[in-house]
Amino acid sequence: MADDKKTLNKGLDALLGQSNQAQRSVKEIGIEKIKAGRFQPRATFNKEKLEELTSSIKNQGVLSPILVRELGLNDYEIIAGERRLRASKMAGLKTIPCLIDQKQDQDVLISALIENLQREDLNPVEEARGLDRLKREFGLTQDEVATSTGKARSTIANSLRILSLPNLVLDMLLNGSIEKGHAKLLASMSPKDAESYAKQIAKDGLSVKELSSNISNKSGTKTSKVKIKDSDLLNIEKEMSENFGHKIEIETKNKNSGKVSITYNTLDELDNIISKMKNK
Repeated sequence: MADDKKTLNKGLDALLGQSNQAQRSVKEIGIEKIKAGRFQPRATFNKEKLEELTSSIKNQGVLSPILVRELGLNDYEIIAGERRLRASKMAGLKTIPCLIDQKQDQDVLISALIENLQREDLNPVEEARGLDRLKREFGLTQDEVATSTGKARSTIANSLRILSLPNLVLDMLLNGSIEKGHAKLLASMSPKDAESYAKQIAKDGLSVKELSSNISNKSGTKTSKVKIKDSDLLNIEKEMSENFGHKIEIETKNKNSGKVSITYNTLDELDNIISKMKNK
């Protein structure tokens, strides 16, 4: 853990320009020699903004070098600056200015995550997955992730909660059918209710305020089955899921009773669950 934290600090220092960057010279490298980053958390790139950057590069060139690491002779992998690399390809450039850094996999992961997590236009799902990956692969607490990324702990917690949403809702958040504010409210519901409300948001164009009002109104009627989970219960679910290695949901019926369910997607996962329960 201590070594991981040292690595984290090194990665942050390099990304924030506090390393010996001044001692490294900028080198023009052939674009075809640069591989995409394996640790890139961003799955989608805004087409309009990418085209704007392409136009700028055609007129002004690449003003800031990208960061790469050398994998072998004339073989490189991008660490930071993938938008500039993509736009340069679209602009028809053959080479791009680069800073070469000899980073290990852990350093590359941190730099790629931090660079993208600090961008305002990173999709909420991509951000949550990036934060979760940083947390899992380095064994960091939410407080440590918050410190590393310069975000409030509550922001980290709210972002990670989004990952508890059903895949259908996550896909809608990825494609822009619903917003992050919607997702925060939906994350407190059962998966079935979250999907139902997400479809309603997309169909009727509900704002976050309207969604909140609808939930409040319906939760006061006898016909409503919307169940809002409190933060303590959500935290217990998350901790149990992390410890057990599978998604666990807790449904309360009354003050003293309820149901605990474990999700599996394949028979192999079911066998794994049974094996873990036998060994407890």
